[in-house]
Amino acid sequence: MAKGKDTSLSINANERSSLLNNRLDDSIHSSRRESIRARSSSSVNEATKKQRFRDIRICYFGMFVSSIVFSITVSSLWPFLQIIDTTSEATFLGWLVAAFSIGQLIASPLIGYITNQTNKNTMPLVISTALIAASNILYGYVQSINNVGMSNKWWLMLSRFIMGIGAANSTIMRSYASSATTITERTAVMANLSAYQGVGFIIGPLIQALFAFMGYPGPVHKSWLYLNIYTAPAFFSALTAAVNLVLFLVAFGDTRVATSTRKDSVKSTSNHIQSKIKSSKRHDQSMAIICCLYMFFVAYLTFTNYETIASPLSIDMYAWSKEQSTRNNGYILGVLGVMSVVVLIVTKLLAKCLQDRMLMLLGMIISFLGYAVFLPWGSDYPSVQIASFTPTTVTSSAPITTMTSSLQTTTADAGDKGCPLDYQWCYYIPRVQLWQYILASVIITIGFSISNVICYSIFSKKLGDRPQGTMMGIFTSAGSFARAFGPIAVGFLYKHWGPRAMMIFMLVFVLTSIIALLFNYQRLDVEAEEKDDFDEDDDDDEERNINGGDQYNNNDDITE
Repeated sequence: MAKGKDTSLSINANERSSLLNNRLDDSIHSSRRESIRARSSSSVNEATKKQRFRDIRICYFGMFVSSIVFSITVSSLWPFLQIIDTTSEATFLGWLVAAFSIGQLIASPLIGYITNQTNKNTMPLVISTALIAASNILYGYVQSINNVGMSNKWWLMLSRFIMGIGAANSTIMRSYASSATTITERTAVMANLSAYQGVGFIIGPLIQALFAFMGYPGPVHKSWLYLNIYTAPAFFSALTAAVNLVLFLVAFGDTRVATSTRKDSVKSTSNHIQSKIKSSKRHDQSMAIICCLYMFFVAYLTFTNYETIASPLSIDMYAWSKEQSTRNNGYILGVLGVMSVVVLIVTKLLAKCLQDRMLMLLGMIISFLGYAVFLPWGSDYPSVQIASFTPTTVTSSAPITTMTSSLQTTTADAGDKGCPLDYQWCYYIPRVQLWQYILASVIITIGFSISNVICYSIFSKKLGDRPQGTMMGIFTSAGSFARAFGPIAVGFLYKHWGPRAMMIFMLVFVLTSIIALLFNYQRLDVEAEEKDDFDEDDDDDEERNINGGDQYNNNDDITE
């Protein structure tokens, strides 16, 4: 009896041992297959790295083109508007600048959603880039249209609106960059995309200034073509868009990163606890994403409003002519564009030793100081147009005696220099000094350059590995909304209350963004999340090594 019992125990032990060995074998084979897939994915990524980064570089140029079409004509938009429609006011200028951003605001989420659903990038990029080229040609031919169907100023607005729709391709390029990079590559690529966009946004007016030698009416002044200081930048934009279009058609391969699926069998335990943790993390992540959207909105609001008001403010404050304003502001913004490149390089270096959220706070504080410097003060008031006069001689004769005297009369100059007569604030708001204007421009550009890159980096890291087309569309729309809302609000404030009200308006917005950042400071700690993800991956690798060892040369496993 005892012997039978011992035999039974031995059999049960052997069965358990056999079952355990089978489970261990299954675990080893599963771990081996996982490791082989990961290694295979890694080798594929390395093989396609050259192709991926070729496509990413095309996107760099595309981001520059989609950004430059907005800013290249901003410094000349006001004088060009007054040429094609003499009845236009500063309020309409705000709507004209905003038309581009309204188009981009509408198109960005839609094109991001479509790209996510179709999982194709090439055709949307081709169509949107073609729209950029066509709309710039329409802009250059506004004078040739000569009020056919509607006023020239509405044709100008239509061209800007279509440009904005085309510029929504920045959403596709951001989404593609997230799917074409590994985790380690993504931060640098996203920062570069943002840098190209920021540089294009700032350096556009410099390109406009380079066409100042053409003057107005320019070398070609025919009914079939008007080529001058105002239309040449549009034709230049059309040319760069055409080059980008050819690159998308011929060289863009839409190459993605090959990813491998990872089984979370070990993490299946403690689901209830993990669910609570994930719910808390999702809430924090949502708040961080909303904060990023608002900070990105304010960042673009700071520079868009400055760029919009630069031309009318310089004409009104310093009695510059239209051509002087276009040329001088182009040079100023061009120098700022070069400076922004240096700031971007320094920012990338600082990002290695400082946290992203800290750099974001620094950028916002600098922008706040820029608009504080911009505030007009003192007792030096701008000259008004009535003060710009041409001396003439008036001869008065009587029947008996003839007397000749010289009197000074106020004849308006053709250039309409100085502050307009119907702007009541010209008589009680001090002038923004030229040194203030230049210093504030430098400070605002530094703040914008830092905020733009870092905000984009934080947002991309917070999204993680999820498909980013729709969210990048919303992110782009936040910047577009700033470029739509800002010029309209600034144009209204500037016309009725002058530069002081505009500066206070901007100071309030920047201050609220700083408060929002401080309130969500802990949630914006992307470095801690990256460390957690890294440790998580290390644990998985360690588990695979324990279960599977280093024996990965089994041909049966490779074929599986």
